[in-house]
Amino acid sequence: MFVVPQYLQFVVGHDALGTGIRLLPLIGGLVLGAPAGERLAARAGYRVPVAAGPAVLAAGVAIGAFTDLQSSYGFVAAWLATAGLGIGMALAPAMDAVLDALPTEHAGSGTAITMTLRQTGGALGVALLGSLLAEGYAGRVNTAGLPAEAAVAARESIAGALAAATRLGEPALASSANAAYLHGMTLVLIATAITAGLSAVLTALLLPGKPTAGSDHDLRSSHATAVPNDRER
Repeated sequence: MFVVPQYLQFVVGHDALGTGIRLLPLIGGLVLGAPAGERLAARAGYRVPVAAGPAVLAAGVAIGAFTDLQSSYGFVAAWLATAGLGIGMALAPAMDAVLDALPTEHAGSGTAITMTLRQTGGALGVALLGSLLAEGYAGRVNTAGLPAEAAVAARESIAGALAAATRLGEPALASSANAAYLHGMTLVLIATAITAGLSAVLTALLLPGKPTAGSDHDLRSSHATAVPNDRER
């Protein structure tokens, strides 16, 4: 959601409305992935969808890393939908796994902590991956021969580069900025694929399955409720 809209708007050339419409496959994947994840959790436990979701996400963005200046929108829509499917598969079962791991009286605080971690992770992701995008872009855009002010604007963002190219009549600058942004986006997608893949592996190894009635946790809780302590005796 951070890098693809800029790709669609600045590199491909769609307006804001067209960009928003072309992001719908991501939302469609989310809509399809959410019930699929819940069904998998009901049948096989939380570990399966919460691990499979990041794996599907990793596959989607890894495919997206092959996007180039000649890629069709159909290709982009396919990997966006795949990424959305992976995210949707994991979100609801992950929250359910958190709630099932907590006593009922702590469900509210557990939900709040989970949402805080999610928001913090999102902010850190934008900051770190945004820095990677900026470095990848700035290292590739060619500003040789440009006035100093235009060169600074071009290195700061693709929007500044395209504005400078239009103002100065430099189509070569626009082409360089487009290629440089695509390079930065590729780095971000590769980093995301690696992170999601590692998350899938760790989740598969460490996340418990769905607790069942009669588990040790439930037995301990019922025993503690049924058996009085010495003071009560």
